[in-house]
Parts: sequence; structure tokens; C-alpha cells
Amino acid sequence: MAALRYLDAHALRCALPMDAAIDAIEAVMLAAAAGDAQAPARTVQSISRPGKEDFVFLVMPGTWTERAVAAAKVISYVPDNPLEGRATVQGVAVMLDVETGSPRLIVDASTLTTIRTGAVIGLATRLLARPSCDVLGVIGTGGIAADLVAGVAAVRRVGRLLVNDVRPEAAAAFAARIPFDAEVVTDNDEIAARSDVLITATSAADPVISAGAVRPGTHINAVGNFSPTGREIDGATVAAATRYVDDIDNAMEEAGEFLLAAAEGLIPAGAEGLAGDLQGLVTGTVSARTRDDEITLFKTVGTALSDVAGLAVAAAAAEAEDLGVVLS
Repeated sequence: MAALRYLDAHALRCALPMDAAIDAIEAVMLAAAAGDAQAPARTVQSISRPGKEDFVFLVMPGTWTERAVAAAKVISYVPDNPLEGRATVQGVAVMLDVETGSPRLIVDASTLTTIRTGAVIGLATRLLARPSCDVLGVIGTGGIAADLVAGVAAVRRVGRLLVNDVRPEAAAAFAARIPFDAEVVTDNDEIAARSDVLITATSAADPVISAGAVRPGTHINAVGNFSPTGREIDGATVAAATRYVDDIDNAMEEAGEFLLAAAEGLIPAGAEGLAGDLQGLVTGTVSARTRDDEITLFKTVGTALSDVAGLAVAAAAAEAEDLGVVLS
């Protein structure tokens, strides 16, 4: 029986570099298309907190038969945590031994989430963004932002990085430490107008850019708000873009960008308002960008398949390189 191993944030990053995470998510999407990997709808519960945003609790299970992986991630989402120096997403992820049922790997879920989200964005950018990209715009420089930039940088050149945040000091600190030619731009519409690839990673309930701010040819990765009643991207921009998601079922429950645009009559309701999902893009059953001047929009609300992919790679690397701590 395999020993139970624990990977903290540092050990997990050693076991799951960005390039490997991107390739793993592509592989698990192919496996899912063949019926070899599954991720049922996640469970989401909220607890109200007087004077603060709700505490959100999520449980995300998934399996990958060929890799003998069964896993679940249990996390909390507390939007105001960064104001007090804590991570927005916290929790643990556990992978079980399919032969024995015993726990095989436990990892820091916050780190797993940031790495795999960066990898999902990297994969979507590889499939949807124009090859000749140079300027990356990032609106929202919280704890996940560095991995989002790393995901894009793994698949496209980042010659210039434009950043902004509702906290000016956070944007300045991010620009100073990120290993790219970074510039703080305090106008989100200016970032949108100058970017080849745009990332929005905020907890905003209202659009962070104006209608018409995004220039033709831009690829947008909308990562933040996963509330059905909130959105980072306005309805007109959503309607002007070719729209993709990581998981259609989850998006139809939580992607306010599409739900609100449909309610406004700007796009068709439900899956009809989407060009397709990440699985379809990977398998080629969904068409990607067809024109250089096309705006593409990828919305991620999260899927356990990407967690399963990350855990499979991390477990193999940790055991091969003796990373982390083996628990008795």
C-alpha cells in the first residue's frame, strides 16, 4: 500500500510546475471525452456573516480511471480575507488509492487551486488567443494572479504586463515582484484597450471594464466572480465575444457573465449562448478562434477535473522525488 504523503505549498509547487499542470489538464480533458474521467457537479453551500460577504463552502470530487485517481477538494471561499492577510481560498485536497481505498496524498488546496487555475487559463489561452500576442493585462492582483500570469506566459510571449487592483498598493507590489516588464495602469479600460490577452481576477459583482473597451482580436480570461448575480464583464462585451467555459454545467449555475447577459436578451440562454467548453476545444469538436479580429472570452468557474489532473501529476512526482512528508 502506498504511504500517505502530505505536500505543503512549497512541496506542491515543486511537484506540479506550470508546464506539467497545463499538459495534465489537456490530458484529463481528453480522458473525460473518452469517458475515462468524471467530475460530478460540485456541492456549494453558503453561510451568511453579518456585515461581511458570505462564507462559501465547496466540495469538488472527481475520478480518472486510467491514472487510478479518485480525489476530492474541500475548500472555503472568503472574499474579504486578503484585507486581513489571509488567502481567499483555503482548504485541503485528498487523493485516494483506488485499489485499497486508503488516502494516498493530501495537499494544500489553496496552492492546488491557484496552480490549476493558472494552468486552465494557460490551456485556454493556447487554444484561443492569437499567436502574435505581446501585451498581457491583469485586473485584480490577489493571491491567484501570479499563477494566472505564469499560465499565460507558458503559452504566449508576455513582452509587457499591465496591472491594476482596487488596492493601489497591491498593484504596485505585484508589479514590483513579478518577473516581467510590468506597469501599473489605474484605468481598467486603458488596460483592456492595450491588451492582447486580458485577465480579470476580482471579486467584483459589477463589470470592471466598460462596454467597447476591449479591442478587436483580444482574448479575455474571466476568472473572478462565480456568482450567478455578479459579473466582471459587461453584457455588451459578452455579446460581442465568442464565448467558452471550462465546464458547461457549472457555468450555467454560476457564471453571472452569461446568465445576466442572457437575462438582458443579449445572448441566447443556456448552453446555446456558448460556443463550447474546454473539453470540446481540446478534442477539436468545438471551433476555436477563426479570425484575428475576433474577441474570444473564456470563463472559468472551476471543475474538479483540473484538480484531479494536478493531483495525479503531483502524486507521481512526489513519490518519484520523495517530496513532502510521509505521514505514519
